[in-house]
Amino acid sequence: MLNGRATIVGYFLLHFAGAMVGQDCHIALRGHVTDADTKEALAYASVFVKEIGKGAITDENGWFAIPNLCEKTPYTVEISHIECAHFTQVVRLTENTVMEFRLVHDAILNEVVIHEKALVLPNIQAESQVDRLDLEASKGVNLGETLKRLPGVTTLNTGHTIAKPVIQGLHSNRIAIVNNGVALEGQQWGSEHAPEIDPFTANKITVVKGAAGVRYGVGAMAGAVVLEPAPLRAAAGAGGWLSLGGFSNGLGGVASGAVDWHLPSQSLTFRLQGTAKRSGNLRAPDYFLGNTGAAELNLSAMAGWKNARWTHDVGTSIFTQQIGILRSAHVGNLTDLQRAIESPVPLNNRDAFAYEVERPYQQVRHYLAKYRTTYRLSEKWKISSQYAFQFNNREEYDVVRRTGSAADKPQLSFRLWTNTLDVALEHFPIGHWQGGVGVQGIQQTNLVGRGGLIPDYRALGGSVWLLERWRRFPDPWEVEFGLRYDYRQTNATTSGSLANIDTLVHFANVSGTAGLTYHLGKHLSATVHTGYAWRPPHVNELFARGVHHGAATYEEGRPDLRTEKAWNSNVTFQYRNRQTEAALTLYRNQIRDFIYLDPQNTFVLTVRGAFPAYFYAQADAVLRGLDGSLTVPVLKSLFVESRVSLLRGERVVPDSFESNGDKKHDWLPLMPTDRFQYGLRWVIHRKSSVGASRSDDVSTAGATSLRLVATTTARQSRIPAAGLLKAPPPTFTVLSFDATHTFHLNNGRKKEAKMPLEVGLTVHNLTNTRYREYLNFFRFYADEPGLNVGIRAKLLFG
Repeated sequence: MLNGRATIVGYFLLHFAGAMVGQDCHIALRGHVTDADTKEALAYASVFVKEIGKGAITDENGWFAIPNLCEKTPYTVEISHIECAHFTQVVRLTENTVMEFRLVHDAILNEVVIHEKALVLPNIQAESQVDRLDLEASKGVNLGETLKRLPGVTTLNTGHTIAKPVIQGLHSNRIAIVNNGVALEGQQWGSEHAPEIDPFTANKITVVKGAAGVRYGVGAMAGAVVLEPAPLRAAAGAGGWLSLGGFSNGLGGVASGAVDWHLPSQSLTFRLQGTAKRSGNLRAPDYFLGNTGAAELNLSAMAGWKNARWTHDVGTSIFTQQIGILRSAHVGNLTDLQRAIESPVPLNNRDAFAYEVERPYQQVRHYLAKYRTTYRLSEKWKISSQYAFQFNNREEYDVVRRTGSAADKPQLSFRLWTNTLDVALEHFPIGHWQGGVGVQGIQQTNLVGRGGLIPDYRALGGSVWLLERWRRFPDPWEVEFGLRYDYRQTNATTSGSLANIDTLVHFANVSGTAGLTYHLGKHLSATVHTGYAWRPPHVNELFARGVHHGAATYEEGRPDLRTEKAWNSNVTFQYRNRQTEAALTLYRNQIRDFIYLDPQNTFVLTVRGAFPAYFYAQADAVLRGLDGSLTVPVLKSLFVESRVSLLRGERVVPDSFESNGDKKHDWLPLMPTDRFQYGLRWVIHRKSSVGASRSDDVSTAGATSLRLVATTTARQSRIPAAGLLKAPPPTFTVLSFDATHTFHLNNGRKKEAKMPLEVGLTVHNLTNTRYREYLNFFRFYADEPGLNVGIRAKLLFG
């Protein structure tokens, strides 16, 4: 403990000593020179800093960098370009800064806009970001399907409407889903409990891969999905967007919209956003999938304002969802269950279209409210705090008789209240170090109203973290390290049909992360990252016992489970220029006491029917693999795209009951299969190429984009020696097609004012292929959905 305190004190002394040494003359100015009218980058412009007699030439993308400038010193930046008149601007820097310089042809107006400071710590960890066009094309489906096109990310499905993201083979409580700065606290333990997220609220989605416990807590042992909304409106006035979509399979429709309003002469700004979705029974290539309709209604509101050194943000959201469960997955006896698994088509299936959702189904409501405030202590320091409240209410309805006391009641009911508080002290670059320290607290109460699959529980937790990053531009090296300590306490008590339980368990451990990036040139970088993370077993893994209606399984936990400890290491190579992008990540995740759901080669007959049995187990495991992506032009405006995800997951198990400590390796169950994506993208307008496709502004990304993608999923041949009720599905290939075009509508008030209207066409399973996914719990009973044609339109106004 004394050593820890000495380390912390020493850390602060080093910072303060560094600040007192004198003037810092290692500050870099990075600039982007563009045409003020067309916003196009100006290559080969001459940049000169008069006071130091040094200069630079902008590259082909309009960028330049001048290092070794002194803080708080006025410098005269002079820019010349053959097509523009001379530009002069005086700047005074306090830290590494990125500036945009806009030149006009007639040199009447010169403008300089500071559009970015290095305030946000970018990840050194391997990560992928959902392409803007992919994000728009997939917003009518759930979050899991939105992420599925990223390398290293797949989904764990329960039927055809419930999908959970899987990152490099891990899912559920090992992935933190962070929406607008708040980690989602729902019933994420269930394999059929999809995240309560409305993808329409996100303007940017990033998947962080590997151990991310220091940054996102013990729930991020496998990584994190980070959703960021668009910034609130900065200029006075009103604006927003309206999006409409429709799908042929299930005859589904979705409508979503948002309105922003910034009060004149004040800093106060608001946003209201809402989404409504409805769909009926989906259809496999040869039959309808009975009772697979869904309905969703979501609302959210945000507001922000500033007052001197204070910044305030508040937000609230409501997520409501009703999802039908494939009726043929619930079987009454062992004989019928065996027949259903052996049948090539679903038995007891309503082969007709209907919007009506009948039993079995799920009904979920999730409420969230948050308040965040930031106070700027000085030019170097700021302190922020955030309080968030969440309430999750999940009800699962099984098939019962239409009369009787249970006719209008759920068979499983869970209510979870969560309060979280975060306080962080962060600093801007000091001696080229940027980071901060913070504390977090969490309190949860979970009440099981009906069913008794898991006990009631109350949990308390606390954390303290430290994260720092060093970068001295243009030095090619970047360094990041972090430490975190977490404590968790859970008190579980008996509920429902479970045996007597009254247990208080404690877990505590340290997480750590370290990363190193080397820029081998302007476009190529290599990153090495390693991290240690842990998580305590969840209540369901310890005490579950009974039928999980939504998953149509019988599950049993183990009270003697220990904490999982993971050591994750990865190496990433990334190349990116104006039109070509390539990334390759190699990873190895060694997990001690890995907890997994082990399928049993048997059925369990209960009063609710017969179900496949899954028992929680624990063993040391190793997951290793690679994720890769490539986008390269083959002709003008024509790009070849490909992505690959390979994974090998093994566990160490006793050789036999009679062995004397001998162990052998066996494959882990429910691991993602090898997946390959490859296709063509044709972009008619040059601005919609690789760089522009990631733009947040639909009007500039515009133009026309066509994409044809094939996804080949290999047969999972690396399966446990025993336990599977049905052989893994064979290899299959599915074709998808996307098309997008942006029109610019005149709003009728100003000749130059335009309203971007983006229209799109998406076709999934173009050839109406019949297939089944290995990671779908309902692959025992039915095929995946067939051809689905979707159309969408999004109008921006204001």
